[in-house]
Amino acid sequence: MYKNILVSLDGSPMDTQIIEMGISLASQLKAKLHGLTVQDETMLEGPLMYDISGALAFIPQLNFLQETRKVLEEKAKNILSGFENTCQENDIACQGITQRGTIYKIICDQAELHDLSIIGRRGLNYQFDHELLGSTADRVVRHTKAPVLVMTHEFSPIKNPMIAYDGSHPSKKALKTAIGLCSELKWPLTVLNVSSDPSHAQEILNEAKTSLDNHPVIVKYEYEKGNPHEKVAQYAKTHKHDLVIMGARGHRGIIDFILGSTTQYTLWSGAFHVLVDR
Repeated sequence: MYKNILVSLDGSPMDTQIIEMGISLASQLKAKLHGLTVQDETMLEGPLMYDISGALAFIPQLNFLQETRKVLEEKAKNILSGFENTCQENDIACQGITQRGTIYKIICDQAELHDLSIIGRRGLNYQFDHELLGSTADRVVRHTKAPVLVMTHEFSPIKNPMIAYDGSHPSKKALKTAIGLCSELKWPLTVLNVSSDPSHAQEILNEAKTSLDNHPVIVKYEYEKGNPHEKVAQYAKTHKHDLVIMGARGHRGIIDFILGSTTQYTLWSGAFHVLVDR
């Protein structure tokens, strides 16, 4: 089911964690790992670049842009060389991909061509603010329709995943993803529903149970009373779940590209990996 895994790399220290996660999953799933790095087109065409090149009167603007392009190309080669060497050392089949364009758009396009994509919460700007969700990660999760694993900045093999399930269409798709991964990787799974109505919650959990009963997954079903916006992340932290699987939005979603508040809050918590499906 998961034969092609994409890892998005930008040359930041986070790349090491992303590659380690990719290798861990690819090894268990017998999958091929694809490393993607994007040469940011805005670095070549943005207003700031033209201001800089214009200010440096001793370097013609065209030459300055050409030199910048060479630097970006060399950086991409170095990133992918390191990626491929690490994969070879771990006996993982791999392929390097480099493209030029708007970073999040390229990642989204490539994510659609792979079974699973892995990105970091923050890349090159992590040193400036450890708490915020990076703009690239935020945009990728908002726009792609493929499953995306958003990593924290510490890698450890996943052992205790949970899914936030509310019966919405995105959460049903996320449940299928959870079933596929847990079946293949022999992970246990906690199915959590958060609402103010216990009887309705039981109906939702029974629905999930019907989907899971025919699969070889050890499952625990849990209900929490309260606001999903707060309770999902809180529950995951309390019970030491290292991965939260969820739909991009739940029943409260309005427009397809807008993340639900629960998904957004869970992503911003940064205490665990989050796998978002749409």
